[in-house]
Amino acid sequence: MESPAGESLKSVTLACRLLFKPIIEIEIIMAVFYSAERNVTSVGIGFRFSRRWYMPLVTGIILTLLSQIQAGAAVINAASPSFGNVSTAIALAANGDTIVIPAGTATWTSTLTIGKAITLQGAGVGQTIIKDGLTGTTLLMSWAIPANFASRLTGIEFQNVARTGGIIVMEFRGSNVNGSTLRVDHCSFNQIQGTVNFETIIGVVDHNTFVIAPVASAIRINDTQWNDPTQLSGDKSWTDSPGYGSSQFLFVEDNTFSTLASTTPAVTDAYDGARFVLRHNSFNNCIPQNHGTESHGRGRGCRVWEIYNNTFIGNGSNHFIGGSRSGSVLFHDNNISGYWGDQAAFTFVNIRADYPWPFWGAADGTNVWDVNDPTVYFTGRAASASSGNTVTVSGVSWTTNQWVDYVIRRTTNLGNVSTATSEGIESNTANTITYTSRTGSAFPIRPLSFAAGDTVEIRKVLKVLDGVGVGSGSLIQGSTPTPPAGWNDQVTEPCYSWNNVNELNHPVNFGETSTGYLVKAGVNYFNTPPPFSYTPYTYPHPLVSGAPAAPQNLHVTQ
Repeated sequence: MESPAGESLKSVTLACRLLFKPIIEIEIIMAVFYSAERNVTSVGIGFRFSRRWYMPLVTGIILTLLSQIQAGAAVINAASPSFGNVSTAIALAANGDTIVIPAGTATWTSTLTIGKAITLQGAGVGQTIIKDGLTGTTLLMSWAIPANFASRLTGIEFQNVARTGGIIVMEFRGSNVNGSTLRVDHCSFNQIQGTVNFETIIGVVDHNTFVIAPVASAIRINDTQWNDPTQLSGDKSWTDSPGYGSSQFLFVEDNTFSTLASTTPAVTDAYDGARFVLRHNSFNNCIPQNHGTESHGRGRGCRVWEIYNNTFIGNGSNHFIGGSRSGSVLFHDNNISGYWGDQAAFTFVNIRADYPWPFWGAADGTNVWDVNDPTVYFTGRAASASSGNTVTVSGVSWTTNQWVDYVIRRTTNLGNVSTATSEGIESNTANTITYTSRTGSAFPIRPLSFAAGDTVEIRKVLKVLDGVGVGSGSLIQGSTPTPPAGWNDQVTEPCYSWNNVNELNHPVNFGETSTGYLVKAGVNYFNTPPPFSYTPYTYPHPLVSGAPAAPQNLHVTQ
C-alpha cells in the first residue's frame, strides 16, 4: 500500500501477552516505510490494548522496555563510494541515521565534512576502499559529533595516494560533557601518511588495523576542551582528578598496530590534557607515547592514561616499549617480547629540564611555573670552555654523582653565545659536570655551553609543571597566562607499573630515559600496584558490546 506521502509501506503485526490479572493482550504494530526518492528505510511502532483502562500502566511498561532499543533511524544507501555520492547521502541524513557505502574504491580529493550523529558504514575492510587523494594539510574527513547522540565509523579501508608529511589526516571533535559518543571500529588505516585526531572524544576505537607510516603517530588524542567548550589548551583537564577506571576516556581496544618500517614509530601522541586508555591491543614494533607541557606552545601536556592487557612485539631495534613526558599512567598486565629481554622499559622524561621552550621556559630552578628549592647549592666558575656537554669547574672536590638530577645554570655569558642557559645534570666527577643536551631542527637553540670563567650555579627543581607523576592544581587561563594565586599547588600523582612480563617471564617496569630529567623513582613513579582502589572500566566497552541507546521519537497509539 501507499502512504499519504506516496511512500510504499509494509506492516507486520505481532501479538504478545503480558501476565497481569486480568490478562492484557497487547498488539504491537511495526510499520516499515521505504522511500525510493530518498533511498531511505524507516520504522514506526504502534500498540493496541485489549483492556483500555490498563493503558497508562502498559504504556509505561512498554516505553521502559523500548528505552533499551534504538528505533526510528533511517538507512540511506550511497550510490557508490565516490565523494559526491557519499556527500549526497549525508546531506539527506538526520541524527541517528545510517549511511551505507557499498563495496568499491574511490579517491577523494575534497574534505568530507560531517556535522551529524550518523553511522557511516562501509561494506568492510578490503571491500569499501577510500583513497586519500589530498595533499598538504587539507583533511580527508572532518567530523563534529553532535550532543546527546552516538556516532560511528565502521567497515571502511583508508589508503594513501600522494600525501606526504605527518599531518592530521582525519579529525573527530566532540565533548566530554554534552552526552556525545563516538565509535570507530572494523576499519583499516593503511599507511595514510598522517594521524587520526580525536579532540575531546568519549568513546571507543576498536577492532581496527593500523599500518603506521613512520611520518606520524597512528592516532592523536587531545582533550583541549575538557569540561569547558571555551577552553583551548586542556587547562580544565589538569584541574580535574585522574578518573582511573571510569568511562571518561577515549578507549583504544582490540586493535592491531604495525609498521612496514624498520624503525619503531609511535602508536599514539597526546596533547592538551589528553585522557585515554590502551587495552587489549597488539603493538607490532610500534610504541605508545605522549607530549608534555613544553614543545606544544601554550597547550598543556597529556594528563592521564591507562595501558593494560596489551601485547608488545618488537624487532629488537631498541628496548623502549613506550614513554611519557607528562602526567600520570597506570601500566599493568602487558606481555612484552623483542625489546632486549630484561632491558625492556617504559620510560619517562621531563623535556623542560634541558630546553627553554618559547612559552613555558626551562625548568632551571628559578622558573615560576615550577616548584623550586630556594637554596643555591653551589656557585663557582668554569675552569675552561665546556667540551661537548661537560664542563670542568675550578677548585672543587665533589662526590661522584652527588649532583644527578639537579640543574646547572650559566649566569654569565663571557663567550657571547646564544645557547640554552641551563640543563639537567646527568652525572659528575670530582670536578666536572655532564649535563643533558638537545640538538636538531626541532631545537633551534643550541645546548648549554660555557666559556672559561663563566659562573656556574647549581639549583634544584622539586616539582616540574605538569611533569611526570604530577597532576591537578589551580586553573591556568588565557592565551598568555601568569601563574594563578597560590601556584604551584600541583600534587604528586605517581605512575604505577605492575604485572608486566617479557619473553623470559621476567617483570618489565618503568625507568628513566636517562638521568638529568628530574624524574625520581619512589616519588614520580613506582614499580608496584597502586595503593588506592582501582578497577579497570568495563570490557568490552559498552559501545562495543551493544549496550543499546535510548529510543527516540516514540509515541503510543490506541
